[in-house]
Amino acid sequence: MKKITGILVLAISMIVLLTAMNQSFINRIKQDRYFDHLNNDHTPRSLYHRFFVRSDRWAYGDLYGLCYLPQYRFKLEPFKKYNSTSGANPQNRVLYIIGDSFLADKTLTSAFDGFDKVIFLDRRFPFGPLRLDSTQQNFLIMEFAERNLNGYVMNKTDEIKANPSVSPSLLNRLGNIIFNKDLSRNLELLLFDDKLFTPIKELKASLNYNLFGRVAKEVAVSTDKKRLLLNITVDTSDIHSAFRYKTARQIDTITANLKEAKNYYEAIGFKKVFLSIVPNPVSIYDENRMPYNHLLERIEEQTDLPLISIYKTFKSDQHNLYFLSDAHWNPLGFDIWIRQVNRTLKSANTKLLIQ
Repeated sequence: MKKITGILVLAISMIVLLTAMNQSFINRIKQDRYFDHLNNDHTPRSLYHRFFVRSDRWAYGDLYGLCYLPQYRFKLEPFKKYNSTSGANPQNRVLYIIGDSFLADKTLTSAFDGFDKVIFLDRRFPFGPLRLDSTQQNFLIMEFAERNLNGYVMNKTDEIKANPSVSPSLLNRLGNIIFNKDLSRNLELLLFDDKLFTPIKELKASLNYNLFGRVAKEVAVSTDKKRLLLNITVDTSDIHSAFRYKTARQIDTITANLKEAKNYYEAIGFKKVFLSIVPNPVSIYDENRMPYNHLLERIEEQTDLPLISIYKTFKSDQHNLYFLSDAHWNPLGFDIWIRQVNRTLKSANTKLLIQ
């Protein structure tokens, strides 16, 4: 009996280990496990879902899912779907948006007036050089979370460096599977990222916070204790911090990099390139925590790119525009951005027609 039990334990351990080494399968699990709460499909769950899609890590915000403090367990509101007022008449206009997590997994297709198609490209993942349809008028919005302006260099992006003719060798691919740098994280995902363990994680987080004032290293609590913040936007030792002093030369460098990107995109065929910077939540709700570096405002004042600016609107709005337990805006904040984009693009289009 002991031998059979040992063989079963060994077999199960090997299955779990091999699953954790299969990064493509792990990525599928992550997508389903973390975003299944957005699925309105109420059909019976498959065996796959019952085993692998039982996490509430992101259902209550990515910051809650990092620290599990129960007082910040807030169910995220769903984002609305937009219906364009452009009608069915082809406009021969395509809107590209190169952005980050603020726009990922959002319904953008019908959000903007006057465009036949909206193409979102997530700069966090390689997407290679763009190939534009020259029969269309192509417009581009470069969207950045304020923190992501730091360290942005166009020539170092995967878009510029990408070489589709070069693919990794079989040996390299096998090495990436066997020596998967994310193996321990993948094992944790498979074994412990389940709703079953949430009460234990919340109890541990509460004890650490209430007894020792400690939270997960990725998370900070706002000064007024009302919301969670991404720690890299607070910690002055991090380049992304809103409280890390920025010299005039550093601002010049960021502005020059943005202009270089604009020149590149115009050279490959974009009719007009816009810049939109989304404020860090800490820049709106906790900017007096320490001396704020005013990165967003300084870039917007200095750049010559056409702006889709929401900072002043966000600062003056009396409503909450960001999730309390997530690093991103809520549906109201997102909707304000959508409306500002439409106003700016409509104005720009009118000027182009006059010219």
